[in-house]
Amino acid sequence: MMPNRYNYLSLDPIYKDEYGMPLLRMTVNYAQTDHNAHKFMTQKCLEIMENLGADQTMAFDQMGDYNIGAFVPEHSVGGTIMGPDPETSVVNNYSQVWDVNNIFVLGASTFANQSGVNPTDTLGALAYRAAEGIEKYFKEGNLLV
Repeated sequence: MMPNRYNYLSLDPIYKDEYGMPLLRMTVNYAQTDHNAHKFMTQKCLEIMENLGADQTMAFDQMGDYNIGAFVPEHSVGGTIMGPDPETSVVNNYSQVWDVNNIFVLGASTFANQSGVNPTDTLGALAYRAAEGIEKYFKEGNLLV
């Protein structure tokens, strides 16, 4: 799924937690470009399998709408974007929240979008970077830039 402006997180106007705070709402669906990419890759995979001599192939060429309840091998990202500017991002390059400097956010929520590969190695590197930032924060006691 490619990033697009129609996929976003917001506060739910109806559902609230036990303290009366709005719950997070995820608005997401596949765009036409996602459907096109899926159809193209499905066709290419069928061609490859047939060229390799497959006797039988089966393709699921229709994606349908996004369904969070179905098994989808994906890595959802975003929500607390990392960046150099507090006006356009939630955390700095140490994963430290700009507005509350004693909070560090770890995980793929700091990614602006998915790179198209498993994010585990990048997440591990960012965890080391955050540990470095936490250590500096405790020594210096200020916002890291």
